[in-house]
Amino acid sequence: MRPVDKDILAALDSDTEIAKDTVVHWIDSAGGDLNTLSNLYRLTDKAYWRIKPELGGEITCSLIQRYLLECIRQDVKDNEEIRGRWEAADTLHLWLRQLLETGDTSALLNSAAKAITELFLASGQEIRDAIEMGFLEHALETAALRPYFENWSSHPQMREAWERALEWGKAHPDQMWTWLQERRRLSKQ
Repeated sequence: MRPVDKDILAALDSDTEIAKDTVVHWIDSAGGDLNTLSNLYRLTDKAYWRIKPELGGEITCSLIQRYLLECIRQDVKDNEEIRGRWEAADTLHLWLRQLLETGDTSALLNSAAKAITELFLASGQEIRDAIEMGFLEHALETAALRPYFENWSSHPQMREAWERALEWGKAHPDQMWTWLQERRRLSKQ
């Protein structure tokens, strides 16, 4: 285990305040290490309120995006702390949908769409399938997310995936998001 991971886990187990500069340093030092990114992802979920001053949306979203895309790229198996490729693709969709709900997040959505597009183009078929079926189909269920990926419709390497995903999305409007909201509602009862 890297020393930075020990520090992050200690912060997760603590109840004390965590300096924003420390968290930013951890994020900067993570690189593509999925263990570290996973620990940081959990930290920003479970202990966000203890990071002082507040980490902020841009840094947090950049970390989330990096973690989920790296999970899709690496597809780690047999590690409950790290999401597998398909689970990360699904989480990526739900994260973008949540961003959409929060209001003016077009810059964050544009950045995420660009990074997803780059990963799709740079990857082999297994990753492309996960992005198309685990992410894009569900993202395109939401009409407001479609413009962020519309450039796929005219790109020779992405057009077919766009067309299939758009067909799915139009046939299942907001299906996954509605399902998640219902699941959350039931879990609160």
